[in-house]
Amino acid sequence: MKPSEKSTEIDGLLSAIFGIDRKEAITKNVCAMCKKPIKGFRDARSLKEYTISGMCQKCQDRIFGVTSFDGEWNERGPEM
Repeated sequence: MKPSEKSTEIDGLLSAIFGIDRKEAITKNVCAMCKKPIKGFRDARSLKEYTISGMCQKCQDRIFGVTSFDGEWNERGPEM
């Protein structure tokens, strides 16, 4: 997976917040926030968010306030 481009300052801030380099996490297909392997994403928008923030689906849901999902999960994950 290829991380989105960010300024050095933003990448540094995200690394300080998460305690792991965002680009490295995305390249290794792990979540920058919880450090767990990526299992899949609900939709293309969630996959795009992963390339921006490095957060897995569960962490995105937690941060953005999603409490439930009635659809089908896309298990293809970062290979999409």
